[in-house]
Amino acid sequence: MKFVSVLILVLSFSRPLFALTEIEPGASLKALRTECDRVEESFSDFACLRFELYQSSASELQMDLKELADLNDWRLRTASWALMMQTLLSSMEGQIQRYDDADHIQIMQQTKIKNHWELLRLKEGLEKFWVDPDTYWYPSVNAISFIAVNITQSQILVISHGERN
Repeated sequence: MKFVSVLILVLSFSRPLFALTEIEPGASLKALRTECDRVEESFSDFACLRFELYQSSASELQMDLKELADLNDWRLRTASWALMMQTLLSSMEGQIQRYDDADHIQIMQQTKIKNHWELLRLKEGLEKFWVDPDTYWYPSVNAISFIAVNITQSQILVISHGERN
């Protein structure tokens, strides 16, 4: 995901028409990311959701969305909030079910619940949803990405979940 940020930074200097800037994660997302890093390190088959939030402008939102999709080679299809929630949480649950130890399962379930709450917290204002079921994260992670737009605030939210190879 840092690769996308670097490309956006480079493009923002080379093309003044590209209005998209990454928004620094809030305290709850930072805390979740820290916990997720720890849990993912302990359980190699488990991955948390990845959240990226970008600020655009009302006049550039459609162009920025297209540019972001082109940069990531996304093949977007229309989606919904319900599909996004069901798909992401089921994907996490599938990874958890690979484990047998009850203590390990409990740790991952608690982390999944925190990811779920973060999704619910970010839901307000999201109006349009798309999905790319075949996103690729470097170095070798197959993932699914959902893109949601808050038209009122001219923001693009990217939420991804991956399957480590």
